Amino acid sequence: MADINAGILRRGEWLKQIDLERRYDCTRIKVRDALTYLHSKRLVEHIPNRGYRVPDPNPARERQIGEVRALLEAHAAADVLDQATDEDIARLRQLAETFREAAYNGTAFSQIEANYAFHAVLYGFCRNEVLRELMLDLRQQGPAAPVGQWQTVAQLQRATQDHFDIVEAIENRNLAQLRARITAHIAGERAQPETPDDT
Repeated sequence: MADINAGILRRGEWLKQIDLERRYDCTRIKVRDALTYLHSKRLVEHIPNRGYRVPDPNPARERQIGEVRALLEAHAAADVLDQATDEDIARLRQLAETFREAAYNGTAFSQIEANYAFHAVLYGFCRNEVLRELMLDLRQQGPAAPVGQWQTVAQLQRATQDHFDIVEAIENRNLAQLRARITAHIAGERAQPETPDDT
């Protein structure tokens, strides 16, 4: 999963079991189990009589995933405000700082790890375990999963600022503001790179 998220296993790449056995130094049974799991999470696709591959981008599906994420995460925002203590807010701010450091000085993989860490803590305040699992699973399926979600410096800067804006809304105990920040953050993940104006 980590190598798909980091772009080491690229979009459209076929996953040969023998190569995966060598790469990860494991048995064929473990490779098959891993591929079955990744397929269940829609991180790989299975083509009958051909095998498994990392799926190509699907903008329509990614947009739909983003819409569902926005609904679920905005709903969970009430639990965040109810559960997060001052110490939790300080921890979230530190995780936002870690992501900012990774954004400007780290690798793509460290950016993904820091981003995931921030959101995992944020989702941890959700009382509904099933909802929490759904939110984390959808993050893996949508444009937040593969490397390349931040295709420009501006997108990376926006994602960085979004984290601080979310923390500020929690600190203000402002539910409407938090829901708006979360929704804007998810929409920013789905945004395509801006094209220069030819006029």
